[in-house]
Amino acid sequence: MSLRSTFRNRLPLAAALVWLGVTAASQTNPGITIIYPKPGQTVGAVDSTFVLGHLPEGLSGELDEYYVTVNGGSAFPVHRDGGWIAFVPVMPGDLTFTVDAYPLHGERAEPAGASFPVASGSVSVIIPQPLPPLRHDSVQILGDFQPPQGDLSLRGGDMLAVSFRGTPGLSAWFSISGVADSVPMSEGEPRPQAYWGESVFGAGAIPDSLLMRGIYWGFLTVPESARVVDSPIMYRLGLSEDALRTMRLLTGGAITGTIGDSTFFGLRPLVSRRSAYRVSMNDPDFPFTVRFVDSVQIIRHEPRRGYFSIFQPAGVEALAVGAEGDWYRLQLSETQYAWAAKTSVERRPPGILPPKSYVRVIRTYAQEDHARVEIALSGQHVFQVFEESATRIRVRLFGVTSDTDWIRYDTRDSLIEHITWNQPEPGCYEAVVTTSRPIWGYDTYYEGTRFYLQINRAPEDLPSVEGKRIVIDPGHSADPGSVGPTGLTEAEANLGIALVLEELLEHRGAEVIMTRSDASHVALYDRPAIAKLADADLFVSIHNNALPDGVNPFVNHGTSTYYYHPHSLALGRAIHRRMVDATGLPDHGFYHGNLAVNRPTQYPAVLVECAFMILPEQEAMLKTESFRIEVARAIAAGIDDFLKEYVHDR
Repeated sequence: MSLRSTFRNRLPLAAALVWLGVTAASQTNPGITIIYPKPGQTVGAVDSTFVLGHLPEGLSGELDEYYVTVNGGSAFPVHRDGGWIAFVPVMPGDLTFTVDAYPLHGERAEPAGASFPVASGSVSVIIPQPLPPLRHDSVQILGDFQPPQGDLSLRGGDMLAVSFRGTPGLSAWFSISGVADSVPMSEGEPRPQAYWGESVFGAGAIPDSLLMRGIYWGFLTVPESARVVDSPIMYRLGLSEDALRTMRLLTGGAITGTIGDSTFFGLRPLVSRRSAYRVSMNDPDFPFTVRFVDSVQIIRHEPRRGYFSIFQPAGVEALAVGAEGDWYRLQLSETQYAWAAKTSVERRPPGILPPKSYVRVIRTYAQEDHARVEIALSGQHVFQVFEESATRIRVRLFGVTSDTDWIRYDTRDSLIEHITWNQPEPGCYEAVVTTSRPIWGYDTYYEGTRFYLQINRAPEDLPSVEGKRIVIDPGHSADPGSVGPTGLTEAEANLGIALVLEELLEHRGAEVIMTRSDASHVALYDRPAIAKLADADLFVSIHNNALPDGVNPFVNHGTSTYYYHPHSLALGRAIHRRMVDATGLPDHGFYHGNLAVNRPTQYPAVLVECAFMILPEQEAMLKTESFRIEVARAIAAGIDDFLKEYVHDR
């Protein structure tokens, strides 16, 4: 196999001497350091994954005159720094990666086993077993499929969806004592097992080996008359009528009426199993009012799922009408529901309902660096905020009804162009604010029972970076982040780029706030708090990348950028364009990413992934001052572009 395309085409005398004396070298056989994976780690890969590390010091010649194999397979090049990365096949179970290093022989790597390795290393890991296919010669129920987060509490009209995994091709039912008996279930189409890493960062290919069969589905609309508490669901799986008819013929009609645990030809015609969770219906304990106790609460569309709304302050109240495990289901309006963690709320006394408010007046107030929209209410309500365009924000208040006769504008303000309102359904009030220029950032909060939407003005003297308050966040610290083949940590690489960027921006007159300037530990959620306290104009978090297990690093790598809120989109795109041009690395993508440092709303915020730590060539680049300067200049140029484009769009 020719390695001309990946190996340097040279073999000095020293390497040739090593080759001639390889038997002697193999007697000591120094150890190869394997950086990833770690010993005993469970590697979430399907059929292939990456292994990376570096060769030991003391080998003769240049280190890029060697190659490595893993478990005797394909040859992978070694960088002149000694780092290497391999992408190799895996099988489920306990697996040992054995890495061997050999000298290049001219332009070629010798076949595995053709010589003794000059260095070796190994690491043992666990490759998880995909859910295996069920055999067709037995009837069995493995248990719940995608069960809820815990016990359920439902009320009349709610839909209970159930599913289990069992032998394919049979007939299934479920029952709940005192509510329903023998509710039919059906086997669904084969479904892929979850493999998010390849879906997001790779080509999106899901191997056929991950398809699962024998998943049975059913549902029940909870009757208003049902009254059960902590009842299990009973699943039943049996032979189809055609199969039973055939067995009757084969056994001379021996199968009659009750088949129970009768066994024919090793088959048990009917099996049953209880769900691992319990169900309550129309539990008299519900509904009741809860009050948020977290200072900044997130509520979700489903337990542990996507965000319904972020940054709900302590004191907001809502009606809990059901539960799933450690989560309460909140009814916000006639049709809108959300979920809150039980640990984030306190239960209010019996008979207390969430506040109900009527909006009579909306007012605006001009401030030096922002404009405020004030909505007077009778209590603190759950709210949502949508950035519908660069100049349009929709605020939704739950438990609120329109009685709006007045909207008063502060005539000193030119930022807020106009406000409209509507009532899309009972208990859901909307105010739509249109601005005269693109939204820079915003904040939402209560003062007593008055709700405020604060829309921040762009800083003065655009498009110059001079005087702008810019927070630079070198990601990680005590947590090293990803680690390169030779041991360079992401925390070190991030800080190196950030310090150069700080110097560049300060030289041009910006006020730079660093979340850290050394190896000191800064907790993740303290980083955006630093920016908010500093009243930041912009926020840039600097990182360097790795990949989830199983994604091919030789295909999927490069420069990427992440934003969360729409008002950060333009900053992210401007920096990303500059980064791709400056680094010469592949464009690994521009992403909406739910990342903690990007979620604050008060300013444009982005996170950049400059290069890939796990690739030897890119790790080596990150060690150099020249590359750090190149990346820092690209980020600074992207900020310049954003400021100029903002002025153009006003």
